Amino acid sequence: MMWYVLSLRVLYLQYTPAIDIWSIGCIFAEMLTGKPLFPGKNVVHQLYLKTDLLGTPPPETIAKIRNKKARRYIGNTRKKPPVPFAQKFTHTDPLALRLLEHMLAFDPKDRPSAEEALADPYFRSLSNVDREPSSHPISKLDFEF
Repeated sequence: MMWYVLSLRVLYLQYTPAIDIWSIGCIFAEMLTGKPLFPGKNVVHQLYLKTDLLGTPPPETIAKIRNKKARRYIGNTRKKPPVPFAQKFTHTDPLALRLLEHMLAFDPKDRPSAEEALADPYFRSLSNVDREPSSHPISKLDFEF
């Protein structure tokens, strides 16, 4: 999971809960297929694999990428269409694919929050909002070391 987080930190240079959702989506995909979703050898290879599946993001999403090298790389590569998840993940529950597509949205603002993901129809039989309280993130001051 750490590699997924680090590869996203290179893109956005800011840690947000949306990065956790991306990581969980990658792990979810691994659970569905039994193998890593983006087995990249380095950051550039990771970007290549991501755009191979998700397609080239629109210019407004590329503009949000803070890392100049990553932004330039994605902006200069040939435009790729997204691969339909049903084609990539054959024999997978359509509800799982719908959730996975939301969790793996290229633009972090398009990913669900943890609460929204747990409320997804895929988890209807498992989720119980009363047992899953939400809280604010731990303060950075709690980590004095």
